[in-house]
Amino acid sequence: MTATFLITICVIAALSGITIFTANQVQQTILKNRYLTVNSPNFQFDENTGVYVLDINDNDFEWQPLSVGDNIAYYGCYVAMIGLPILYIVGGIGAATAIYYRRKLRTPIAQLQNGIESIQNNDLDFNIKYECDDELGRLCRSMEKMRKELRQNNKALWESLEQRKLLNASVAHDLRTPLTVLKGYLDYLEKNIPQDKLTEDMLMDTLSSMQGAVTRLQHYVNCIRDIEKIENIEIKREPQNTAALLNEVESNIRQLAQDKEIIFTGNISTPTVNIDKNVLFRIIENLVQNALRYAKKQVNVNFSRKDKLLVVTVKDDGQGFTDTDLTQATTLFYSKEKENEHFGIGLTVCKLLCEKQGGLLYISNNETSGACVAAELEVF
Repeated sequence: MTATFLITICVIAALSGITIFTANQVQQTILKNRYLTVNSPNFQFDENTGVYVLDINDNDFEWQPLSVGDNIAYYGCYVAMIGLPILYIVGGIGAATAIYYRRKLRTPIAQLQNGIESIQNNDLDFNIKYECDDELGRLCRSMEKMRKELRQNNKALWESLEQRKLLNASVAHDLRTPLTVLKGYLDYLEKNIPQDKLTEDMLMDTLSSMQGAVTRLQHYVNCIRDIEKIENIEIKREPQNTAALLNEVESNIRQLAQDKEIIFTGNISTPTVNIDKNVLFRIIENLVQNALRYAKKQVNVNFSRKDKLLVVTVKDDGQGFTDTDLTQATTLFYSKEKENEHFGIGLTVCKLLCEKQGGLLYISNNETSGACVAAELEVF
């Protein structure tokens, strides 16, 4: 802006100087073309020099009056000397403003305006690209940062709604079976008790089966309640000594080994990590317990760092994930062992906790055999 207006001032000054100089020269030329008239001259002869001496007073001089055209041109030069510099100033300011607007303001303002309109239309699939390091550049970068945060929040909200839909669908689907069982037993009792067709043993077996269905419903409701608590949990990050934390993790997970081997490895040189310790332990315990359930002999637990993320990788030597598992393993209540009281919320819990800690959960298979689950948490 300073350079633009300094150049504008120099151009205005130069044009104004040229205009005033030219107008002055025109006036001088007009005046030079006038005739000079001398009224009643007094001539005297000088005998010594032999020449005539002309004695004229100032009052005897009379300049020829200017014509109408010359008069207009002469005073028009005064108008030009005053008016044109003013016009140069006005025009220069307008030109400088237009040039500065086109070079520096039009692009960022257009991007900001389009961005605001897109946000008003709930469209966050746009980018604001303006790399200049000035006030508008910083404003555009702030706008782009806000767009990314809004998009991330909307994505999280959308995923939360999708999870809620899945939860509702799963509840409707999985509650149907125990309720159908209970209804069948009730119909059976209602039909046979009045006719005294049930012995005491048959009645007790039926009641035991009904109690099993009720217990299953109770477990299912408890799982739903646990998920609700996890969604509302608040992450409390605190600095933790890395070496002490890894030692504590290793000590705890070795208690879960039972008749299988757990190999623990870690390669983190950073002295401290900023993490919610309870969340970390809950994720690791879930992953290790899942791995132990499917492992044949061995489970590997590895800690590593990737940029600002702490990566916990758990591998087992079992059969690994099927294609269906890879796409649905983190889906709420997905499990192949619900009949064994495994309701399929372990990986879902880990996924939610990783996202709350600023990371993600990845599932895959090992190159040879077995499953691999990697939990990433932002801690650095």
